[in-house]
Amino acid sequence: MHPDGIPTMALLLLAGTAAVTDLRWREVPTWLTVGGGLIGCVAAAVSGWEALTSSLVGMLVGGLLLVPFVRLGGMGAGDALVLAAIGSWGGWPFVLAAAWWSALAGALLALVAWRRGERSLAYVPALAVGALLAVLVGPF
Repeated sequence: MHPDGIPTMALLLLAGTAAVTDLRWREVPTWLTVGGGLIGCVAAAVSGWEALTSSLVGMLVGGLLLVPFVRLGGMGAGDALVLAAIGSWGGWPFVLAAAWWSALAGALLALVAWRRGERSLAYVPALAVGALLAVLVGPF
């Protein structure tokens, strides 16, 4: 499933808002991540059971992808929740593509942070860039 039209705009608005809050306050509000994910599931449910199933699986895959990094302390739970919300809007194939592009964007951001002498970086902007690239470019 690939988000089209209004779902794409909602997905990018969610990811962009989360990126701005992560950059400003280094946290993403739970109401934004959980609420965004639930609204994504409701929007999918309007299209039927198949779309709802894809949304729920996308949310699960998106959330679980980052759990090892959260458990190791390299990321916060908000990062995993943002990717889960992205998955609820796009489904599991889309969230895998978004995670792929996010990893590349995150690597570039990490290099910039390293060159600037910073020891950490906000990862949600990389997730937002990854979602945008998954919309524009596609999987790979």
